Amino acid sequence: MTSRRQFLGGLAVATGALAACREVSPSANGDRAPNSDAVTLTETDLEDALVGSSYLGTGGGGSLARARELIAKDLAAGLTFSMIPVTALSDTDRVACPYGLASLADTSADMQARLDALENPVEEPVQAAFETLEKHISQKFAGVIMGEIGPLSLAEGLSIAARLGVPALDADTVGRAVPEINQHSVKVAGIPLTPIGAATPFGDELVVGKLGDPTRAEDILRSIAVVSRVCGVTDSPITGAQAKQPGTLVTDSLTLARSIGKAVRDAKAAGSDSIEAARAAGDGYLLFTGTVSDFDWRDEDGFLVGEVSISGTGDFAGQSFVSDVKNEHLVARRDGAVVASCPDLVSIVDLATADGVNNPDYERGQEVAVLGFRCDPLWRSEAGLAVFSPRYFGYDLDYVPIEELLA
Repeated sequence: MTSRRQFLGGLAVATGALAACREVSPSANGDRAPNSDAVTLTETDLEDALVGSSYLGTGGGGSLARARELIAKDLAAGLTFSMIPVTALSDTDRVACPYGLASLADTSADMQARLDALENPVEEPVQAAFETLEKHISQKFAGVIMGEIGPLSLAEGLSIAARLGVPALDADTVGRAVPEINQHSVKVAGIPLTPIGAATPFGDELVVGKLGDPTRAEDILRSIAVVSRVCGVTDSPITGAQAKQPGTLVTDSLTLARSIGKAVRDAKAAGSDSIEAARAAGDGYLLFTGTVSDFDWRDEDGFLVGEVSISGTGDFAGQSFVSDVKNEHLVARRDGAVVASCPDLVSIVDLATADGVNNPDYERGQEVAVLGFRCDPLWRSEAGLAVFSPRYFGYDLDYVPIEELLA
């Protein structure tokens, strides 16, 4: 994520170049057979999904505002969005996961000058990466896997699917937004992410055919994104049979995002508590309410690292809350005691808008609520925790499920 991904060492989806939108139609896809199980997503459905993804994105997955801009431009261009359940795939179908990368840190003047001197022949490197991989495997993809659930990550996946005239799967590879490619369900399931397609705004097209070690994907793809500022990637060209195997993908995640967004919308219309409605829709927990008192951000090897501090109000008056961030919220403490940690979800929500707040877009004095949600069960397995737990990120802290911490 981000657009998925944030997966790559803190590289988030490009907020400008990757969101560039041409007026295109999926006319080049006559050889793609329509799927009778596809459900059309309306403008309202899409808005619900984006709002819900701002909760599930745990502070990552890109800007909600830019996600809305991207979807609005696609709708204005006449594109149609659709979704299918994983069960609708045939065993021989192929699906893949497209996403965009960019550095969250400012580009140095030296590097920016070098990039400015190059031409930019590719407006949409994510789409270019998707098509590059199709050419490499000599098969059209039957659907798009959502890389992660975060606003711009989700919008990019939906947009690529709409442009190519294929449905988005009601599934992703995380169930939230994450910092690294290692937090990837396909990888945890033991299925290679390769071949991987990549494309830059400067016309470069690359295919990673094989990795000597699966962890090398992180370093290789991050390096491409760093030297190109933005980069499109498509990985995990899995079969329908693989996609349907339990534990390969986080299923029904797009439906969950839509459900949370719809709950927020309905609550606003009824004049009721939107945050509570979102909590209930996601079967989550209210961890804290308060005002943002401080935050500190720095770039560490392309990752956005820091913390956000909140002073309690209401039922939490006199208490403090601190969340540690590595692109996304990883460990949350209330009065110094851990109340939630990855792989469970911690989301900070703006009380005025009822939208999830994207790291690092905080203002001191901002009134917020903090919600927690349980992660998908696959992350609580031994293989999942090996790459997605506090100890993986260097904390001297064992993972304890959120429901146990709050009990």
